[in-house]
Amino acid sequence: MKKIDSLFFELLQVSIGRMDCLSRGPEPEEWQQLYEISKQQHVEGITYHGVMKLFEFGLRAPQDISLDWMAESESIRETNEMAEKPSVLARYYDEELLDLRQQPANEVSTVSKMTIEYIYQQYLQNKLDLGLLLDYYYVLQKSNAKYETLKGGSLLDAWGVRRFARGVMWMLQETLKFDKQYMTFEPLEIEGRFLLNEVMQEASKWERVTHVLFTYPLGIKDLRA
Repeated sequence: MKKIDSLFFELLQVSIGRMDCLSRGPEPEEWQQLYEISKQQHVEGITYHGVMKLFEFGLRAPQDISLDWMAESESIRETNEMAEKPSVLARYYDEELLDLRQQPANEVSTVSKMTIEYIYQQYLQNKLDLGLLLDYYYVLQKSNAKYETLKGGSLLDAWGVRRFARGVMWMLQETLKFDKQYMTFEPLEIEGRFLLNEVMQEASKWERVTHVLFTYPLGIKDLRA
């Protein structure tokens, strides 16, 4: 994991109120990296909220980056305000973040679909990012989904979904300081660390294919490039 990744996770945590401030002030080039990662992970609106919160601690992004970040955030806000139907997940977000959440193209139609099996399918199709993990974080924390259990027993174990679920819990803990009381499965660091490398696009295509083949063999037919 790169050093900038840890700083990015801190920025996310500041954005959602899990931290007050970053552990250190980013260098000018690091602000640019934080902005680029935010776009890559589809959370630029959320992280801009964190950037604004850092002002009171004297931490400011270079003006050109800040203006671009603000423009992206306002574009997301306008899109949300103009949407014919609000996201079913938006109400799970804190009020100050409602309009800053970027709706994905594969938006779920009901909260009941936001399950670990859904996250697993998105992973196999190479659509898992921190925007989706943030959705899952809020749903687990603020709904009865925290009592989610895997239905299907040994079959889902054969698909590797339980191991995947444990890896996701570790990722939520590592990136968002997810409270253990809301976890539906025991975190598994070895799986979570590999999944997080994939999400952060630091694993090669070969590493990804090999991992799915050996860890989730029954899901290989759903693998996307």
